[in-house]
Amino acid sequence: MDWNWAAIESISTAIASVCVIISIIFLVIELRHNAKAIEGTTIQSLMSLEQEVFALLAANADLYTRGCKDLSALSPDEQFQFERIVGAQMSLTYSAYIQLGRGLMGQEVWDAYLNAFKHYAANPGFVDIWEAIKNNYPASFRSYIDSTALT
Repeated sequence: MDWNWAAIESISTAIASVCVIISIIFLVIELRHNAKAIEGTTIQSLMSLEQEVFALLAANADLYTRGCKDLSALSPDEQFQFERIVGAQMSLTYSAYIQLGRGLMGQEVWDAYLNAFKHYAANPGFVDIWEAIKNNYPASFRSYIDSTALT
């Protein structure tokens, strides 16, 4: 029996090419799946942090409400507590900002965080504390908050 080695080589090359294409398609599908899983984990982590911040707000509702209205109405100890509460809110917002910048969450989720922040930032006491603590955050975040969220 005479083998046609040229034909066998052509068939082998075609099969190898198809296998490479199938592998690439599989990798693309897996990368997309992995990206969605990472985004889901990121959002879940943010939601856990958000629950902690909400619990802090609920546990200190009177203090928070008074501090938002008028920071000078709080005692020095209460001002310190209020600063920590606003700091927790800002840390949550900053975490979401970082995740957006890294492409780990979508714009729609960030918009929800930004809208919530704007709700709190409408209060003079909140803004006073932000001014006092904002240097604890990177310049890009401070600039974004000052130019976008506080306008």
